[in-house]
Amino acid sequence: MEAEQAPAPADAALRRMPPGVRDALSWLAHVLDATVPLRTAEDHDEFARRQLGGDTAGVVAVRERLGPFTAPLVARVLAEDMRAHPPSDLAGLESDESPRWDRLQLDDTVETVPTSLVAAFEPGTLSAAPLIVAIDARWSDKELIVHARTADVEAAERYLQDVVARARGPRNYFKGRCLHIRARRSGFDVVPVAVPDESRDGVIVPAAVWADIDLNVAGLFRRRDLMQRLGLGTNRGLLLHGPPGTGKSALCRVLAAELAGDVTVVFCDAQSIADAIEAVYEELTRLSPALVVLEDLDLVIGRRRYGNDLGLHGFLAALDGAMSRHQGVVTVATTNDPRVLDDAAVRAARFDRTVELPLPDGTQRRAILRRYLGPLAAAVEVDAIADGTDGASGADLRELVRRSVLADGDEVTTATLRRNAGDGTWAPATGAGLYV
Repeated sequence: MEAEQAPAPADAALRRMPPGVRDALSWLAHVLDATVPLRTAEDHDEFARRQLGGDTAGVVAVRERLGPFTAPLVARVLAEDMRAHPPSDLAGLESDESPRWDRLQLDDTVETVPTSLVAAFEPGTLSAAPLIVAIDARWSDKELIVHARTADVEAAERYLQDVVARARGPRNYFKGRCLHIRARRSGFDVVPVAVPDESRDGVIVPAAVWADIDLNVAGLFRRRDLMQRLGLGTNRGLLLHGPPGTGKSALCRVLAAELAGDVTVVFCDAQSIADAIEAVYEELTRLSPALVVLEDLDLVIGRRRYGNDLGLHGFLAALDGAMSRHQGVVTVATTNDPRVLDDAAVRAARFDRTVELPLPDGTQRRAILRRYLGPLAAAVEVDAIADGTDGASGADLRELVRRSVLADGDEVTTATLRRNAGDGTWAPATGAGLYV
C-alpha cells in the first residue's frame, strides 16, 4: 500500500526536534516506507566534506570534550580567532539552524561568544591548511571539533590543542574570580559573580573564630610554598557549624571578599554538591589556589538517614580525591547541625578542623543591635533589649530591628523593640532553614 503524504504540521514539528530524535524518527519512517525524508538538514560533518571537497574517508575530525568550566573559556578563544580571521563560511550545526551565540558577562563588560556553530577557515588563517571548526554546546557534554583533510590531521590536532591550552592558560578568566556552581538537570553551569562587598566589621563572632579562619584558610594560602617544600600538603578542610543565623554564610562571603583576585573562590549550593562535586574539584588544578565553599552540607550527607547513601558516598569520594590529588585547595563546609552528619564525613582525614559559631552572647547581641539600628540606637535602651533576647541569633536580631523599623520608621523606641521581642514574631519558623 502506498504511504500517505505526511501533513505539513508534522514535517514542521520534525524539523524542530533535536537532531538525534529527528534522525531516529526518519530512519523509522524509512523502515515503515513512510515519506518523511531521511535527511532534513546538512550537519557539520557534511558541511566539512563539502567545504574541503572530500568524501567520508578523505576528511577527518579531532574532538575535545569540554566540561562546564572549559566550554565558555574555549568559546571565548574561538570568538577571538573568528574576529582575527573571519571565516569564509558560517552555519549552524544543522543547515536549518542559525549559528548560536551567547552573552558572556565579564566584570563590567559583555562579550559575545559562539556556543553552537560550524565555521570554515581558509589556508593561512588558523593554520597553513584549511580547517573547519565546530563548537557543539547542544548537549551536556560539549565538544570542540576540528575537521581537516586526512593529510592535514596533524594541523587540526595542533589547532585544537592550542585553543584548549590558551583557554585554560592565559585566557582563563575564571582564575582569581568568585564563581557560583549552578546545578541543572544534566550537569551544572559555572557563573562568575561579583566579589561580595562585605568585611569583618559586619560579622560579629567570637575572636577565636577569626583566629581559626586566619590560621586554616589565609595561613595555608600564605604559607603554601613552604608547606609544599616540606611535604606537608597544601590542602585544608574546615567545617563551620552552628545554629541558623550565626553568620556561617556571611563569614564565607567575607573570606571571598578578602581572597578573590589572588585566590579563585567557588561557591556550591547543596544540589551542586551532590551532583557535581567531582567535576568541580577536577577543574581546581587549573584554578588553584582555590577556596571551595560547600554550603549546607547536612542537606546532602544527612540523606543517609533516609536510606540514600549515594550523596554521601559521592561526596566522600570526591573530597578524598580533592585532599589527595589537588594542591592549593582549601575546602570550607557549613552545616547547621553537625550531629546529622555521618561520622565518616567529619573525621580528621577529611576536615582538619571544626569551628563552632555559637549563638551570640550578651556583649555580641549588643554589638549586633547597634550595628543594625545605626543612628537609631541613640534613642533605644540597647542593653535592655540585648538582655531580653537571650538565645537569639544574629539573623533573629536583624529581623527584630527590621520589623520594628517597618512599624515605627525612624522613631523606633525601646517599647516597640521590647514588644516585638516579647511576642516572638521576629523569630523564623522552626525548621524553615531561612538563615544560614
